[in-house]
Amino acid sequence: MPEERNKRLRTEDLRNLATSVRNGTFHYEGKPKKSLDWSSYDEAQVNELADILELIRDFVDEASTRVSPSLLEHKAGRPPSYPPSDVAKALLLQSYFGVSNRVAAGLVRVFKEKLRISNEFSYKTIERGYDPSPITVILQEVFKLTNELGNAKEMTFSTDGSGDPSSMKVNYESIRSEQRRNQEQKKQGDVASIPSSWPSTRHDFQYTESIVGVHTKIIAGFGSTDDHSIGELSLFPDVIAQAHSNCPQMDTMLGDSLYASRKACAIVSSHGAKPYFLPKSSSTFRSHGVPAWSNMTHEFVTDTQAWLSAYHMRSISESVNSMEKRRFPSKLKKKLTMRKDTEAFLRRDVHNLRQYSYLSYLEPDLIVYPMYN
Repeated sequence: MPEERNKRLRTEDLRNLATSVRNGTFHYEGKPKKSLDWSSYDEAQVNELADILELIRDFVDEASTRVSPSLLEHKAGRPPSYPPSDVAKALLLQSYFGVSNRVAAGLVRVFKEKLRISNEFSYKTIERGYDPSPITVILQEVFKLTNELGNAKEMTFSTDGSGDPSSMKVNYESIRSEQRRNQEQKKQGDVASIPSSWPSTRHDFQYTESIVGVHTKIIAGFGSTDDHSIGELSLFPDVIAQAHSNCPQMDTMLGDSLYASRKACAIVSSHGAKPYFLPKSSSTFRSHGVPAWSNMTHEFVTDTQAWLSAYHMRSISESVNSMEKRRFPSKLKKKLTMRKDTEAFLRRDVHNLRQYSYLSYLEPDLIVYPMYN
């Protein structure tokens, strides 16, 4: 009986603490705000365009040498008229400026020498570049390179979901809020009030899941889908596997209460990392075969300030999503699913290149400089 009573009290402590952290009544001793070197920031902004062009050129050239020649060989369909690396540079240039295929073809003409592109090509070549091909393989290798050089010293990562609109008529946050309300009504048995159109079958936006370095803000893992039946948790296993492949030194994973489950903790633990997911108000200490869950909840109760000090860096993933929304305010322009996947991925490639550029001015000690030019 005393053991059962102690267990009930400890479970109650966990639930009360989780509730107080959620509603903001728990007194958290926050970290002092970090100052920004405005002089270096101004310099980074002045040089951004020139740096991005050089990074696109150098990273794509290096990525092309790292990709297996067999993956760059033409296998079926229309034979390519131009080197895949040239088209990859054009796609990154297009994504950076956020322009249409025709305007991108014009930009290739303007920046051809700077990017070391051999010949100009039509907008149709750029359009076809979004299909799965050696070009997308090179773009994936560029993503790996940005992590190899930009996240090499990062050990703490945060995950969060978002969405890229493919229509100007929708807003991701509004739709997600509506879905959460409908899910809650469904749990409470109020089925009659749930709209018959939920969940939507229209592909109004692209669900995305990102894992980012909390100090570098460089994206280590990314996944996306236009299937509304697939959410963050469904994308998480593949995204964290990708992040761990790009950053094998990863030792900490942060996430909001959506990830506060034994399954998610087990996935994180399988990659050698320690989870920090805010427990729900109904959580218990029982591990159910997942030691990472028990360790996480016990540490949450016994050393709350230190636990929250690590956990609150989770907001960096939300900051990165906000950065992307400001940097890419327009909707996805592609209509085909596979092309929307490439367009969404290109935005993360550009984000990583841009962030790498800024870190070279603001936090040069966080990154590794390439050994090639």
